[in-house]
Amino acid sequence: MLESISNGPAAGAAIIPAVYALTALVAGAGRAPATAWAAARTGTLAALVLAIFVAISGAIIHAGSFSHVVAPGLDMPFFWLRADAVTVTMLLMVTFIAAVITSYSRRYLDGDADQVGYVRWLMATLCAVAVLIVTNSLLMLALAWIATSLALHNLLTHFADRPQAIIAAHKKFLVSRLADVFLLAAVACVGAAFGTLELDALASALRGPLPDSPLPMIAAVLFALTAIIKCAQLPFHGWLIQVMEAPTPVSALLHAGVVNIGGIVMIRLAPLMSQVELAQLLLVIAGTTTVLLAGLVMTTRVSIKVNLAWSTSAQMGFMLVQCGLGAYSLALLHIVAHSLYKAHAFLASGGA
Repeated sequence: MLESISNGPAAGAAIIPAVYALTALVAGAGRAPATAWAAARTGTLAALVLAIFVAISGAIIHAGSFSHVVAPGLDMPFFWLRADAVTVTMLLMVTFIAAVITSYSRRYLDGDADQVGYVRWLMATLCAVAVLIVTNSLLMLALAWIATSLALHNLLTHFADRPQAIIAAHKKFLVSRLADVFLLAAVACVGAAFGTLELDALASALRGPLPDSPLPMIAAVLFALTAIIKCAQLPFHGWLIQVMEAPTPVSALLHAGVVNIGGIVMIRLAPLMSQVELAQLLLVIAGTTTVLLAGLVMTTRVSIKVNLAWSTSAQMGFMLVQCGLGAYSLALLHIVAHSLYKAHAFLASGGA
């Protein structure tokens, strides 16, 4: 079992999203790029230090529990924290990649006309991802996932003079809204079936058989479809391949920290997904199909970024197959390894 972390480290985990939110506000308050970048560097480094503090403070004793802890003054279900191995692992990964991407972005966008706007939306995206990681509320998780997509859209369209990037971003926007409908419907089904939207309470309820209702199965299938769509699985992969004209650091963020959120959500919902064979089958079929086709197409592409995009689609397929087979610990390891590799690969590609 994973021991609950003390109130101090729990508060540290809760503060990380607030750090990114405050950084976005400070960066957007002025018009000087130097001020925005200074705030961004300070904010991302502070978030990384907080994540390291949470990890070192003994958050992980044993892996595998669904325990939670409530930070002082936040004793309301909507704001409950989920302090477990997944939380700590993802916080360390996201804050580290965020600090690297922010530093790279400063040089990459030197001379750009809207650096302040870029910093503001970058921090907003990171804030939404951090909320998704630390929350114990399924509703908050869903809203944070939607907010991540909306904030990222502004980064993907940063270069307004690149029509292909704009078109691809709008394709992603439309596909993501379809996934959001499935996501919110799934959350509603869970609430109606179990009477709670707290992840740890849901896990406790699922230690026994499913309720005598079709709602849990419908919810699991909808969650699976949401993950398939948002992880750019065939046939919903087109936007990921076409969005390569976005800024390189945005591509790194997308492939390393956003497109894999579907896997994180599947891990969070493991108690439910593992009891619905149809949902698991959907993940395995979609993932396997994408692995085979995207993997083959990848070998025929000359452009470095396009090659990496097809690779991401295939790797997300592997991740969903792992979730469909119940190998959630392996899926978590896959997320971390792929994120670190893909962030490096895109940043190393430059403008290729």
